Amino acid sequence: MQRLGVDTGGTFTDAVRADGAGGFAVHKLPTVQEDSSRAVLPAVDALAPEGPVELVHGTTHATNALLTGRLGRVVLVTTRGFRDLLAIGRQDRDVLYALQPTASRPPQPRRRIVEVAERLDAGGRTVEKLTGEEVARVVESVRRLRPQAVAVGLLHAWLQPVHERRLGRALAKLGVPVVLSSEVAPEQREVERFTTAWADAALIPVVAAAFARLRAGIETRGGGSSVRIMRSDGGTASVDAAAEHPVHLALSGPAGGLSAAATLAQARGDRALMTLDMGGTSTDVAWLDEAGLAMRPMAVGPLPLLVRGMPIHSVGTGGGSLAHVDAGGAVAVGPQSAGARPGPACYGRGGRQPTVTDAHLLCGRLHADDFLDGAFGLDAAASAEAFARLGAEADLDAVEAARAVLAIASADMERALRRVSLAEGRDPRGCPLYSFGGAGGLHAAWVAARLGMDKVVVPPHPGAFSALGMLAAPARRSVARSVMQPLPAPAARRALFTPLVEEAVAALTAEGVAKSRLTVRRVAELRGEGQAGSLALEDGPRLLERFHEAHEARYGYRREDRPVLFTTARVTVDGPASAPWAKRRTRRHEPAPHARREGWFGEAGRAARAGWYRREALAPGALLRGPAVVAEYSATTVVPPGWTARVDAWDCLVLEAGR
Repeated sequence: MQRLGVDTGGTFTDAVRADGAGGFAVHKLPTVQEDSSRAVLPAVDALAPEGPVELVHGTTHATNALLTGRLGRVVLVTTRGFRDLLAIGRQDRDVLYALQPTASRPPQPRRRIVEVAERLDAGGRTVEKLTGEEVARVVESVRRLRPQAVAVGLLHAWLQPVHERRLGRALAKLGVPVVLSSEVAPEQREVERFTTAWADAALIPVVAAAFARLRAGIETRGGGSSVRIMRSDGGTASVDAAAEHPVHLALSGPAGGLSAAATLAQARGDRALMTLDMGGTSTDVAWLDEAGLAMRPMAVGPLPLLVRGMPIHSVGTGGGSLAHVDAGGAVAVGPQSAGARPGPACYGRGGRQPTVTDAHLLCGRLHADDFLDGAFGLDAAASAEAFARLGAEADLDAVEAARAVLAIASADMERALRRVSLAEGRDPRGCPLYSFGGAGGLHAAWVAARLGMDKVVVPPHPGAFSALGMLAAPARRSVARSVMQPLPAPAARRALFTPLVEEAVAALTAEGVAKSRLTVRRVAELRGEGQAGSLALEDGPRLLERFHEAHEARYGYRREDRPVLFTTARVTVDGPASAPWAKRRTRRHEPAPHARREGWFGEAGRAARAGWYRREALAPGALLRGPAVVAEYSATTVVPPGWTARVDAWDCLVLEAGR
């Protein structure tokens, strides 16, 4: 059976198929913005025209639905007196100094929120009983509102879910999905728990329909063809499990890139690294290390979610980000994007505003005839015209405006990388920067240099790296539950983890994964008395001592005189994974470029002539000296002056400063 990974992004849908000999076939096509799933089947057909397939799909369907508000009709059921909790939220201000701030809240109409006469206290004890008459009244009130799904979020249900479960059984008779907050997010913090249950319920009608269409299209191939979906935690789930709780797909696509980076780093022996994934709409960055414990609660737009995902930080800077002159007369980039249609001006699809991609083309870092191996020609004249208009507004010529846009885009990415490294007490110097996405290699060296990093690793097929990661991702379940008690002894901690392990193992064995092939990781989230943030540590010997060491490394001090609180127990259970990296023999040589072209390859100075290379023609051991440009089907990499690039034993293009 052929195994394919397909990643749907904002601009392109990428597909990868392993060829069985350590190589990959790659195909890219524009994403269909109206329904991202409509690009998946053509991508599969392009790489596997016939025969059964196993598809692993990373999707932006849930993300886009949450960001645009195109969601199902949800009725929220909550404790009496807490009807406005979602609207009030945490009173966070997105723009700190705005004189008239606009509140960020879930788009849930107040008229579709039903209050319940019931109450538990903070210890889970009953203050007001939930009566049978009240249950019947609530069910009838919900029925009259004609929901497509129901979310139930009651006060303190993470600790004692008895009332939620009773309501859930009664509401299930309405024949629509019912999501209980105590099941999808059994953790403390009512706002985040209610929001998570609401988002899960709102996504079910949208995502389930899209997945049903996708599965139907794949199953027509016969032979046991199947679909698995990438989750935000870097693992996969069956299409049925993914549709049941789609809130776990909020960062489905970007998780594939981190999953691939983690397996590649293990093969290469890199113990800590940062990732830069620059696509058409945004750039995702992350810090990864060998501990692999950095999964954290996520946020999509204004929605805080109590589900764990890979530690991704995103900025609205991508290849399709629109450049403009702001109200103060300065050149600005994004967060608006040209998307797949009309796309950048150089795509020739009617776009007139300049983008980051247009800037690279105008500055000679892309070539009109080399994009996607020449299958997608670019209109250089359209890029020049777009930047001439922008430059006229900013009193710059076209090339100066383009170079300003590239500098701004690189600065945005630098700030994002500082956020996941220096702001978290981590020193990026000495770590490699793994750069992927279709546009990552165009900026990576400059961004790395600004952070004092002297090595960039561009993996094979960088423009489809997230799709490649889906082929390597294991079946996975991540389960968390709030504990909120002083740090227990090892035996007592084991007892707290046991039901979570059983839940995760049962979910994977139900999908056909053999129990004997599962690996379990138990993580304790701890914090000192009076603190708000927790540190995640693998459960085991010397847990308290390791907490104080990690606290000192993170915050610069330790307080061993204060009690330590066990806040959350987290379990991750993985099925078998298949890392696709094969080491090859290297032979050092310096190949000749197939062309030399002029462009702007440094952050300052004049234009220079750079050697152009086809990456597919570079064998392991090849050494290039900057300025140089390495073009391939899915991406382009720029090697600035003063840098070298070599192809290592894993077919990675490794850029190094001052070599």
